[in-house]
Amino acid sequence: MGKIISIILLFILMSNCQSQQKNKDAGSKPMLSVKNDAEYFLGTWKFVEKNYVDGTEKKIYPLHECMKKYNLVFEKENDNIFLTKNYTTGKDCSIKSSSGKIQVTINPSSFSYLDADLKRIDQYKILSPEMFSILYNDILDGKVTEIEDMYEKQK
Repeated sequence: MGKIISIILLFILMSNCQSQQKNKDAGSKPMLSVKNDAEYFLGTWKFVEKNYVDGTEKKIYPLHECMKKYNLVFEKENDNIFLTKNYTTGKDCSIKSSSGKIQVTINPSSFSYLDADLKRIDQYKILSPEMFSILYNDILDGKVTEIEDMYEKQK
């Protein structure tokens, strides 16, 4: 049980290490525009790729098997949008955990919510009707690095 909590806390800590500034250049792909960002996000999104910038080169971070089972679920209830983060861990990825439903506010290019009593603001980029990414800065190999977590819509 301690390992599960440690892994969840590590993931939360990693995702909380965001820059106070907005990303100047979120990537080379233009951000797509949708009529209603909140409606766009409704459904289940599978974590599929983690990219980072090393100098001027964009690289793919190798995901371990359990990370490939992470997903985000956006649901609408009574005009409110809720986010549930689902994770897996363990030797065979059989240990599952969830954030529970968290009320989220979706704005153009960001969504905000309370995570363990801390206000989170995640910058996002819509890449296609079936794919978006969350952008943040984290420490990788001892230096602050721009990270892009990519999610694909599940049918």
